[in-house]
Amino acid sequence: MSLISIIIPAYNAERFLQETCRSLLAQTCPHWEALIIDDGSQDATADVAQAFCAQDGRFHLISQANAGVSAARNAGIDAAHGDFIAFLDADDIWETSAVAQFLDVFTSCPEVDIVWSDAIRFDSVTGKTRPVIWKNYLATGDPWLDMLIHHYIPISGVCCRASLLTPDMRWRTDITHGEDRDFLLRILRNHTARKLAMPILHSREHAASASHNAQAALRGEQAVMREHLADVGIPRRIRRRAWSALAFRCAVISAFVAHDPLAAMRWYVLAILRDPLNINNYLLPLRKAFLSLTHRQREQNSSI
Repeated sequence: MSLISIIIPAYNAERFLQETCRSLLAQTCPHWEALIIDDGSQDATADVAQAFCAQDGRFHLISQANAGVSAARNAGIDAAHGDFIAFLDADDIWETSAVAQFLDVFTSCPEVDIVWSDAIRFDSVTGKTRPVIWKNYLATGDPWLDMLIHHYIPISGVCCRASLLTPDMRWRTDITHGEDRDFLLRILRNHTARKLAMPILHSREHAASASHNAQAALRGEQAVMREHLADVGIPRRIRRRAWSALAFRCAVISAFVAHDPLAAMRWYVLAILRDPLNINNYLLPLRKAFLSLTHRQREQNSSI
């Protein structure tokens, strides 16, 4: 039977790692191994991981000096024995059928190289489900083209054939923002991907990043997307829409991470100028307002 290697980068993850690992112990399909890469944690992450290694031989702990999440994932790839490789963040949770569903698709569809799942997002503090606000109303159905416009595939819901991850297809360690999207865009290019019918991922959402990270996030988003949008194989209409989407993304970062409304407005105007016919620029602010209001109303009703 085929084996899935699940790579779990962990940095100061003692609060949530137990729940993540328990979700793997609960899998209905036993054909998996989990490689926990302790990336120089300063808390009890290694102790938590070691406890699971002692409990079940499918868990393996790899310890390294702090080198970042991309280097940790690369270390996991190097140590993996599986026919397929999946990525799971140390604070996310899989449904009990995740491994079985991944293997079912790969077994029944040999032409498929990548399988992915949507995420059910939940609040880290309350545990309550959060609405998914950002989306692409103009999706093409081609995962690579759609990822150029909107980062909609969660890395913790991705499993791919190990043969895809050649030495030139590893995680880039020279970037600290946008590394998930960069990796996904590279493996989606020229490979067949299929989405699972139902979400198998529960993704934990934490409080917004501190505003001092905003400029780094803006630079990272732009640098990564400039490289990918230089691809000559991108249709003209997709390139135009993607540049517009990048400006819109920068507006979101400026508004909700940097809390800089003037910068957000400048980016938003640029998004419209780059593609006036991109309806995402008009519908998404309305969607954000509507979902935020309805979510707040539900919270108030539940507290009564």
